[in-house]
Amino acid sequence: MALTTCKECGGKMSDRATECPHCGCPRKFQDEIHPTDNSTAQSHEPLSEQPQQNPKKTHKGLWISIAAILVVALCAGAFLLFGGTSTLKITPEFTQALQRYDQIDAFSEGMAAVRRDGKWGYINLKGEEVIPCQFSDVFPPGQFSEGLACVVDDRSEEDNKLWNKRVGFINKKGEFVITGDYFTEAPTLGTVWEDENHKLPSFKDGRCAVWNTAVFSLEGDGTESGWSKEYEANKIVLIDSNGKISESTDSTAYQLANYHPYVIPTPYKGVLTPTETKVAFDDYTVNIARDTVECDNGAKLVTWQIIDPIGMYGGTYEKTCQFYIDQYGNSTLTPEQEKSMEQHLNGLMASLLEKHNEQLRREAEEQERLRSVGPEWLQGNWEYTLNTGDKMYVKIDNGTMTVDLNNGYLRQECSYVCNGDIIDGGDKAPKFRIDGEKKILTTFDGNPMTKTIFFPLPSDSNHSPSYNTSSRTTSNKEERYKKRLRQLTDEHNKLLSEMRTYRSRGQLDPMNAMWYKQRMLSIKDEQIDLARQLGDDYLVHQYQTKREQLELIFRSLGMGL
Repeated sequence: MALTTCKECGGKMSDRATECPHCGCPRKFQDEIHPTDNSTAQSHEPLSEQPQQNPKKTHKGLWISIAAILVVALCAGAFLLFGGTSTLKITPEFTQALQRYDQIDAFSEGMAAVRRDGKWGYINLKGEEVIPCQFSDVFPPGQFSEGLACVVDDRSEEDNKLWNKRVGFINKKGEFVITGDYFTEAPTLGTVWEDENHKLPSFKDGRCAVWNTAVFSLEGDGTESGWSKEYEANKIVLIDSNGKISESTDSTAYQLANYHPYVIPTPYKGVLTPTETKVAFDDYTVNIARDTVECDNGAKLVTWQIIDPIGMYGGTYEKTCQFYIDQYGNSTLTPEQEKSMEQHLNGLMASLLEKHNEQLRREAEEQERLRSVGPEWLQGNWEYTLNTGDKMYVKIDNGTMTVDLNNGYLRQECSYVCNGDIIDGGDKAPKFRIDGEKKILTTFDGNPMTKTIFFPLPSDSNHSPSYNTSSRTTSNKEERYKKRLRQLTDEHNKLLSEMRTYRSRGQLDPMNAMWYKQRMLSIKDEQIDLARQLGDDYLVHQYQTKREQLELIFRSLGMGL
């Protein structure tokens, strides 16, 4: 028996064996694929020790190589995912670091702008403040793009004279690398300045659009009117990463469309659109808005606002909470933040309930007041001429009624209530009716009364009813009337002086002028009535002339009667 070599695996085997003990290949199969050389078949000497190729081993090596490549790829992916600098990994330390800031921005190129105590800076993906909060918040800073970010450059005190703001570009170390005559838009050239939610520009394809003209304020060093000489030439130019102005023939419209300097990737105050509305009692509503901005690393910046529309006209009207969510759904929203937002919402709803109840109370009180004292137009002085020729005067004053006959000699005063359309003063005064359709007061039998400014002065018990207006004897009544005339004259002169002063200062608005008009004309009407009571026709004529002069004054102010 001699040894031979397996032509399949190269192992040693007996020449009488029917199959290879190493690989199991049948002897017959080997002879068919690898015919025996006659010259060697006759010899029983061992085969040459020359290395033989092993096909099975070759396939195994190929698979091992492929597996190694896959392992390396998976390791590289895991590194980029969990240890790389371009992916946000939310940790308790990162979440805690965010609590130091009042406002945060979306991540771009591994950096996110943050605001604290009225200044902006930047953090990295670990939450480390790599660029201190030192930049002005006149405008929220730009995002990092192509290694640069735009911020307000307020290092020069001379720039305080500018109406718009100088800007520069910093690198990721916070160093200014591009400075020059680059500015924000002038406030009167568009709506960008009016909307404080716009951010500063960022680079795109190696270029960035900026305004290149300084505009001085009225207190600045511009022309005689206070404006810059180049004001009309204020325009947008394109600069490259070296700060060189691009010699571009593109129109401003094209530049704005392709390199717009005021992008809004992050929601700020007043930008959010309500996504949910909670209605509380009729017109009282609370808007809840959640806005999401995609970062460039797969994370998302969420801004959650609770907006009180009632508060828009005074005081704080919103509460804002911002947090990040990574691509696996992990969030930096803390239980304390969520609880604070929920408490704010509940408190706001409770406040609306209180306002609603307060409104109901006021409406009920107003209904009760109207039921007791009558409508607003009813308040004032009314007169009616009796069949005897005497006049009856009625003063309605929010629950108090005064009835006077014979020009101040027969006076009754009492409280009253409105029972439907009847004014009832009890046993101390006659009853009257309210004509709500015509808005007039009538006697109980339906005779209309006339509203008047005049109401008789209180009578004197020592004065005799038979007063003769032609008598030269000075009576107590005459003294009272003359004293009242002097008081009215002093008041009129004071009002006239005030009105002229306000007008000379440009402070006489239409509402004030209307008030002066009504008060001064009512004074003249009362003076005319008092002069008639005194029987002094000359004095009546004087007051009527002065009243006509007043009408001319108010007509000159555009307030015709």
